Parts: sequence; structure tokens; C-alpha cells
Amino acid sequence: MNTYKTEVYLGDSRGVLKKFPKGHFNLIVTSPPYADARKSHYDSIKPDNYAEFMRSFHDELWRVLADKGSFVLNIKDKVVNGVRHRYIWHTIEALSRLGWRCVDDYLWIKPNAMPGYWKNRLRDEWEYCFHLTKQSNFAMYQDAVRKPIGNWTEKRLAKLTGKSTSRHNSENNSGFGRDLRYWLNKNNVLPGNTVSVPLVGKNMGHPAAFPVGLPEFFIKLFTQQGDNVLDPFAGSGTTGVAAEELLRNVVLIDAKKEYFDTMIARLNKTSPSSRERVYFDCKESPEYPSVTNRYTVPVQPILLETPLNYSVQGSSSPE
Repeated sequence: MNTYKTEVYLGDSRGVLKKFPKGHFNLIVTSPPYADARKSHYDSIKPDNYAEFMRSFHDELWRVLADKGSFVLNIKDKVVNGVRHRYIWHTIEALSRLGWRCVDDYLWIKPNAMPGYWKNRLRDEWEYCFHLTKQSNFAMYQDAVRKPIGNWTEKRLAKLTGKSTSRHNSENNSGFGRDLRYWLNKNNVLPGNTVSVPLVGKNMGHPAAFPVGLPEFFIKLFTQQGDNVLDPFAGSGTTGVAAEELLRNVVLIDAKKEYFDTMIARLNKTSPSSRERVYFDCKESPEYPSVTNRYTVPVQPILLETPLNYSVQGSSSPE
């Protein structure tokens, strides 16, 4: 039986990640604290400074991601002085200049978004999930996220006539087209680039916990069983829950002690027999030492008494 591993770190990911070898992770999926959001919970980052804040994580995230790996960044813009501040686009542009390829923009659709009334806009029902890679050739497992085609095909494809009997190219020369003949006799098809997942009903000990279904979708799409997944802003540990269910190894990092404790409590509610869990409390220290000991905790996890230490000079960590 394969044994999978969960590692949870209290610390700044810019320091913690230095212990991992180059190309260790197949997927980074995360939702960092949004600009000026929930100041009582996070070290707030101003929208104008957000791109530089994310740039400060670039070196280590780039180094530890496999060449064929993917980086999925869930983030939402905000309203400043009555207009949308485009700090997220400035952030993506900054990351692109550093070499990241923004392959696609996925939208997380929230069917149960909170109701409200604003005189100049409607309620927010979606958030961005940017798909970034290091190179054009990356791992993607589309069959893992196929969905039922639906019963509409019985009527729509019963009798193809006219343009439906051949490939129909886009009228604006975009290079896209459709051929309905390929839909015949299919039970499952690829989904679109929107992911509809309801909001979490309770906060899981964190003010912005995202639902398990969101990281689950991207873990299925970009990794295989036994691959390594990283969440450098792990919050309540939702990425860890999804990764464990899908039999992936996972590393969760957060800089706030209360969320570190939340993750431990949440993961401890289950004890999978093929899972080892290790928890590291990374205290501040003049330097980050190399790791020589491997602590494995079969079934029943424990909190290590001896901390791993690290520090990042001049850094300020969120969440």
C-alpha cells in the first residue's frame, strides 16, 4: 500500500520553501489574502502594493514548481472609490514579466453568493482562478474532470442538417470552430473554464475558507495520484482536505498560528490508514537550517516538540 504524506508548516512560505528541492511540486494552488481584506485577520496589503507583494514569493514558487507543473491563483479584485481596482491584473502582468505564462482564466462561480444591494452594481458571484505555468508543455489530465453531456443531445443531434453536417469555422477568423458530429454518441465531455462550487456554509475557523470542490477540481485537472501539491497560503487547510481525499501528497503553509492550529484540528478529524502527517512550528531564527530528520506520523498525527526554524529578513507575511 502506498503511503501519502501531509506536511503542515507554521511560517512564511518564502522561508519554509527553502527546505524543498527544485521542481518538487506538481501543482501550486492557493488563494492569498486579498488586498485590504479582513484587516483584523491579515497583515493588510494595499492594492497599489499587491503586485510587489506577490513578486516577493516568485523566486521560491518558481524554483519548487516542476517544469511541467501548474500554478493556480484564486484572487478577487475590489472596489476603490467606486471603481474596480485592477490590482489583480497588475499582479498577473508582473508575474508574466518574471516568466510565468498565463495560460487561461478560470472563473469560480458561486451559486449561493451572499445577497445584497448596491445602487451602482450587482452582487459578486464569481472570482478569478488564473492558471500559470513555466512552459508551454505542461501536465494536464482533462479526462479526470469530464462531465455528463446531458440529455439535450437526443433532440439537438437527432437530425443534423445544413452547417451542422460539417465543421463550422468562426465567422471572425478567430481559428475556433465547431463540428457537432463529434458530439454524437458521447456520454461525457470536457467542462468549460468555469467552476461552479457553492460557498462554504461556515468559516472553518478562517474568515475566507474556500470550498473543497475548488482545489479539488484543479488537483484532478493538473495532477495524478501520488503527485505533490502545495498551498503556500493554506488558511483553513481546504487544499489539504482535497489533496488527501484524492491521494496526493500535500504541503500546507500559513504564517498565522490560529490558522495553523485550525488546519491541525481539521485534519485530525480523519485518520486515513495510508497517510502520514507531520506538523512543523517554524519559529524565527537567524537562518533556516537544513532538515536532517524525517518525522513520520502514521495514522495518529502529533505536533512536533522540536521546531524547524527559519526567518526571512524584511518580510511581512499575510494570513
